[in-house]
Amino acid sequence: MTDFLVEIHTEELPPKSLYTLAIHFSQEIQVRLTKEGFFYNEIKSFATPRRLAVLIRNLKNKQADTQIERKGPALVAAYDASGNPTPACVGFARSCGVSADELFTIKNSQGEWVGYIQKVLGKTIQEIAPVIVTQALAALPVAKKMRWGDTSVEFVRPIHSVILLYGKEIISATILGVETDRKTQGHRFHSKGWITITNPASYEKKLAEHFVLADFEIRKENIRQQIIDCVNQTVGTESRAVIQEELLDEVTSLVEWPVALCGQFDERFLTVPQEALISSMQDHQRYFPVVDLQNKLLPYFITISHIESQDPTRIIRGNERVLCARLSDAAFFFSVDKKQKLIDRVDTLKNSVFQNKLGTLYDKAERIALLTAKIASDMKIDESIAKRAGLLAKADLTTQLVGEFPELQGTAGYYYALHDAEPETLATALKEHYLPRFSGDSLPTTLLGCAVALSDRLDTLVGVFGIQQLPTGDKDPFGLRRVALGILRILIEKELNFDLKELLQTALKNYHLKLKLALEDNEIIQKILSFMMERLKPWYQEQNISPDVFAAVTALGITKPYDIHRRIQAVQLFKKLPEADALSIANKRISQILNKYTEKMTTHSVNPHLFEQEAEHLLAKKIQELQAEIVVLKKSENYSGILLALAKLREPIDLFFDKVMVMVDDKTQRENRLLLLKNLRELFLSVADMALLQ
Repeated sequence: MTDFLVEIHTEELPPKSLYTLAIHFSQEIQVRLTKEGFFYNEIKSFATPRRLAVLIRNLKNKQADTQIERKGPALVAAYDASGNPTPACVGFARSCGVSADELFTIKNSQGEWVGYIQKVLGKTIQEIAPVIVTQALAALPVAKKMRWGDTSVEFVRPIHSVILLYGKEIISATILGVETDRKTQGHRFHSKGWITITNPASYEKKLAEHFVLADFEIRKENIRQQIIDCVNQTVGTESRAVIQEELLDEVTSLVEWPVALCGQFDERFLTVPQEALISSMQDHQRYFPVVDLQNKLLPYFITISHIESQDPTRIIRGNERVLCARLSDAAFFFSVDKKQKLIDRVDTLKNSVFQNKLGTLYDKAERIALLTAKIASDMKIDESIAKRAGLLAKADLTTQLVGEFPELQGTAGYYYALHDAEPETLATALKEHYLPRFSGDSLPTTLLGCAVALSDRLDTLVGVFGIQQLPTGDKDPFGLRRVALGILRILIEKELNFDLKELLQTALKNYHLKLKLALEDNEIIQKILSFMMERLKPWYQEQNISPDVFAAVTALGITKPYDIHRRIQAVQLFKKLPEADALSIANKRISQILNKYTEKMTTHSVNPHLFEQEAEHLLAKKIQELQAEIVVLKKSENYSGILLALAKLREPIDLFFDKVMVMVDDKTQRENRLLLLKNLRELFLSVADMALLQ
């Protein structure tokens, strides 16, 4: 057992997918080695802009030998009457590489055959490694492959060299058209010529000597620490760099020998919204902004250089000039945009199409305004401000700042609204109505922000469903899955007990003011509700809510998401009670009895005089007591309290089923008992269909 190394040395790999490629490369090799029976102690992946590599420590050099029992012709066909082997027997022996005399008899319940135990020698790592590496490379998640030279070989980027070492030995092979060797190259500028890797264990150290930090995670943390040190030394300890993990990963994928440098920009740019400045630095220049301890932007930035320059000030000045041009654009756009008020921009939305069949963004703004006013009324907040917020929600899409920095939609509206002396609550709502943008994102912090966010999403859902542009497979051009989950999260996490069906109906009426949708109203609403419940189920599963709890609550057809949420929490707690299993089983039994009874009921109320068993009296008494108690609890929507109260029914229910036969011949007696069970089931249905609990 010794170490194994494979390195694919390429042109610059795509930075946003480098880490993913490295992990998949390592995993694909690992899976295939395990499948082939090659054992090892440790596997480690490396990834830089110009290489993918995998180091495996103490890899076994050979598969274990195996024995295969081969079954030949049946015994009666293998030998003639004289006991001599038949041609079939001789042919089978020849295929095994032995004579007929070396065969033996296999006996089982189905008969007798001739057979042979054949030894199969295990393959060596030299034989199997090229195949495994080739298969692993072919399995990488590459969206679009390249060709180079005059060959038909394809890979994510052109390949310069391939290392394939087992110990000090080169495993000879051709991988993606390149002959394997033990040579690679170091840093593009700090290292010249080819580097020889004598053995796998020296790989990482050898590259470091030639200005390449091969380990992605080590390089990433090196960059993080350099950024922190750079800020502390240059700006001061009363400040910090904004280190966005996604950007840090991308920068790590762009450099092999990182060097952090601190630059500055003119303080006059700080009059521009800091989100625009940060966007310029992060998204366009791959810089790390610097803020004070109150998160206010400072006129500094950190850039990560790919070289260790003898004159770093030249690199810093070059980056400062590039950033200055970007910030000048942002400052110019911001200055020009402020000359026109947001409210005056609303008419401009008539020139922007939301969707061909659903009208313009102006139409959408009008619908959002109407729906926001309705939601605000139910929230007991100012309807006039809410309506204006809905109308202005998309106005900043016409600004030059958003045209240059699309990620600032909403944020730009916030600053322009403040400049126009709009109420701060309105300005905040313009910024927040895009939240949540993605799974796990933060929600609007204000009620008005929630109202506009809900209106925008509900309008999109109703319109797109109305024209039957539903998501299919992985295609969701309007992001309806994200839109639906955003609505549900806002209603649940912000504890807004709105009826989703009523909100959708209101949104639909707003469309009918100008447009006629393809489907009937009820059909649209039902399709949307079903679609949203499908989004809600996995969201609860991520929170460790079991599917049966979700099914038990949603079976009631409730259309208030926050009400559903409280019921789910109550049922989840109920399942932990010792009485839960017995009551769930009893509910299943009651449900089955009631569902199977198809005769028309002539009895409409329970008659205690028909009771024959004490168990009937006891259960009826408990039900009557709990009915009054549950009416009070239900008014306050105390679902946990209702279920705790219902837990008291375990013993009366068990006793009832032990002592009482429900389906007796006497119809009056039978229906009296069925009505008793129906009353019992309705008590449980006040929270959820407990019969669905597992």
